[in-house]
Amino acid sequence: MKKRNIIGIVVLVIIIYLVNSFNIIDQTIGKANKNNESLVLNTSKEGVSIYYDTLKTLGYSVTMDASPFLNQSSEGIYIVTENNQPLSFKLEEAEDFIKKGGKLIYLTDRHKEYKYSTLLDQYEEKAYVYALGKGKVVIGDIKLITNETLLKDKEGAYFILKCIDRFKGDIFFNEYYRFIRGETPSLYRNLPFYVKVILFQLIFVLVGCIVYLGKRFGKAKRIITEIERKENEYLYAAANLYEKGGNMTTVYNAFFMEFQNELNKTFKRRVKKEEVIDLWEKYSIPYKEKALRVFHVQTPMNNQKHFINIIKDLDELTQMLAKRREEGWKRLKQRN
Repeated sequence: MKKRNIIGIVVLVIIIYLVNSFNIIDQTIGKANKNNESLVLNTSKEGVSIYYDTLKTLGYSVTMDASPFLNQSSEGIYIVTENNQPLSFKLEEAEDFIKKGGKLIYLTDRHKEYKYSTLLDQYEEKAYVYALGKGKVVIGDIKLITNETLLKDKEGAYFILKCIDRFKGDIFFNEYYRFIRGETPSLYRNLPFYVKVILFQLIFVLVGCIVYLGKRFGKAKRIITEIERKENEYLYAAANLYEKGGNMTTVYNAFFMEFQNELNKTFKRRVKKEEVIDLWEKYSIPYKEKALRVFHVQTPMNNQKHFINIIKDLDELTQMLAKRREEGWKRLKQRN
């Protein structure tokens, strides 16, 4: 295993450890969950999902509502839940709604702070039923219906259920005051913290696998072995074709014509074959031996290897003259 891969795995393990040890997720992404512990979507011990689902199973008309209810009709039963973190809900502002015939069940960890004169019923010191004008209000401890409590004791939850039966009407778990800042109920936001940790660990593992294995989930395998090309392979191929066609001189003539054109451009006139060697010596042009070989040997017709060597010499001479002519023009321009 490569050293950088080992380092990557060690870093990933350290990140997961820090997430678990210092509650990084709970302090950042999971922070919103603190204000929504008693939400009906929350399946953790602080949530009230079991009570909500039980009411549905028993056939009660129960829904979750995120709209303000104080200006609505007083026919339904509205339940507001609050735990640990205060909501923007104020019971004093709901008194007019109750007096007009509204029915409210307010379950909060601050239930002992509220008292009214007309007490109709109570459950120990954890829930009280008051008459207020034409309506009724239940003020009780939120822990009566939390998931953690229902696994141990159901008496308090049953008392709240009896209150619902007395009030009669459709049941609305109102979350307007929890999401007053424009938030909406979110399944992810209200997941238990440990579930979020598991999800993020899975994401870290997935990212680590992708980084470790690469985009293709594995090293690329060579399907076809690369074949190294031979020098002047195209010349041999062309020679074989022209040899079979009986036109070997065609290739030679093409390269020779290109060389002749470049020679004429270099000396700015038509250069005859018999004066080429003299010009080579007069102007000290490189590759004199190749020029001698090209102009003093008969055009090869039968020897393929000799034929290709002559073609190669013509090609090199042509390129040399072109480069020499370009460098001459550059020097001339610099002088001017």
